[in-house]
Amino acid sequence: RNSISPRPSLWSVTSPESRDLQNHKPMDLYYHPISPPCWSVLLLGRELNLTFNLKVIDNSVQGAARETFVKFNPQHQVPTLVDGDFAIGESRAILSYLMDAHAGSDDHPLYPRAPKSRALIQHRLNFDLGMLYRRAYDYFSPIWRSGSIGTDADREKLREALGFLEEYLARSEYAAGDRLTIADLALVASVSFMDVCRFEELASYPKVSTWYERCREELKGYQEAVADQFADARAFIEQFK
Repeated sequence: RNSISPRPSLWSVTSPESRDLQNHKPMDLYYHPISPPCWSVLLLGRELNLTFNLKVIDNSVQGAARETFVKFNPQHQVPTLVDGDFAIGESRAILSYLMDAHAGSDDHPLYPRAPKSRALIQHRLNFDLGMLYRRAYDYFSPIWRSGSIGTDADREKLREALGFLEEYLARSEYAAGDRLTIADLALVASVSFMDVCRFEELASYPKVSTWYERCREELKGYQEAVADQFADARAFIEQFK
């Protein structure tokens, strides 16, 4: 199968002048441009005016480059972030780390320090990891193994997860309250994955649909990090059908 052509290696999220004011060097981000979990990290990078040195990982990366990547993440998974002598995988853990390490000393609305607010954000991140994205992946990933989507039971599980998200969004405008947080970044990447896969039943969840469009409009990096990847992602999927 053909791999997707990588984007330029430096994700410049702010002007050279403002980058000079930053006290941190660009961090290495091992990623793939059509990986939904990677999208959430890129979105946060844009929101925080960070710079990532992008290192594309796909099946063509072998030898010393692959060994270096596996040293940082024995699970062979993207995204993996390397910040100096510290490496961490799992996109939602990366989101939390970036907020704690690079969002500044002030209380940041994307990840408030209030215990109840932070607990709710962590709940939604874990909901995404263990249910929404997991069920979307379980339903759509058989395409690149067998050429067809998952079973009716898999679809119903995904619908159930979307129903839970619909309920959460009935309580507040955003996933974890009345302001955008890193929980929304993770969840919007998962819903974008469903959009890429043309999951028409998304329209059956009006609050999810409204929230999704709001996030697409409000997130500074959505067009470049996510929407611009839709064509490549769909082409990747189509080759397996």
